[in-house]
Amino acid sequence: MHTRLLEYMLRVAELGSINKAALDLNLSQPTLSRHIATLEKMMGTTLFVRTQGGVSLTEAGKLLADRARPLLRQFSMLKDQVGEMASGQLSIGVPASWQKIFTSPFAGRLVTQHPEIKLRVHEGVSNMLRDHLLAGLLDLCIIPFDPAPPTGYAQTPLVREPLIVLGSQADHLKPHEATPISRLDGAKLILPGRPNAITSQIEHMLKRKGMDFSIAVETDTLGLCLDLAREGLGLTIVPACALYEHGLSNVSWSPLRGLYLTWSLFESLARSHSQAVHEGRRLVHATVAEAIARGSWHGVEAASRPAPSEPAQSAE
Repeated sequence: MHTRLLEYMLRVAELGSINKAALDLNLSQPTLSRHIATLEKMMGTTLFVRTQGGVSLTEAGKLLADRARPLLRQFSMLKDQVGEMASGQLSIGVPASWQKIFTSPFAGRLVTQHPEIKLRVHEGVSNMLRDHLLAGLLDLCIIPFDPAPPTGYAQTPLVREPLIVLGSQADHLKPHEATPISRLDGAKLILPGRPNAITSQIEHMLKRKGMDFSIAVETDTLGLCLDLAREGLGLTIVPACALYEHGLSNVSWSPLRGLYLTWSLFESLARSHSQAVHEGRRLVHATVAEAIARGSWHGVEAASRPAPSEPAQSAE
């Protein structure tokens, strides 16, 4: 399917009029109508119905529009990536919680040492980064360890860190005293939105132990998780790296006993020949080693492959 047909359909849907969309797209009304008819024939269903004021999407049209928007964004990113696959391009995905402790130092070092390399950084939650990786948008990506990594990607464990429970000062959590999972029994929780491995892991563990809990807020924004917990609206669960330079005043926090997260570096084997990827990989390891050595990353240690029994696959 030509992506332009989807773009035409979305423009008609946004403006609610074939005439207005044709003018905006610099097409004649009959030409645009033929394009819409072609798309409807390809999809095997009607996408628009006429209304008093123009046109509106059918239920099938709404479904296609909802699915088409992210696909077109992804295709646009992929097109840019393919067009820039020369050795001077490096695309890396990094979790948002790593910004202060890793991403800023890494980017600064790469730009300074290799000004010829064009760096593109994608920040986000781990499930989104994994999707970008599998779509071919990333050369390197830092996400939780995968016991069954996808074909075409090399995985190297980087660090192992504890999961942290964080709340207001009134929760009286102590950094140097590990908190048992039973502390979450009956608690209101502020967790990353589904699908998310931290949320899934905590929910599964609490249900398995027969504990009662409620999710007060779901959000993919780390800062919001921390702010709401600071205000006493519930407890949040974050990786230890989230504590680094995030202005954690008026909070209390503690590592959750026995719960860890192993982060791995994934590399696209299709791009491993690139000098930019080679230098990027080297700087990832060097920057991570420096972050560990600074001693401000609570409980972190260099990682090896996790044992099968380790309850460590979480994300944010």
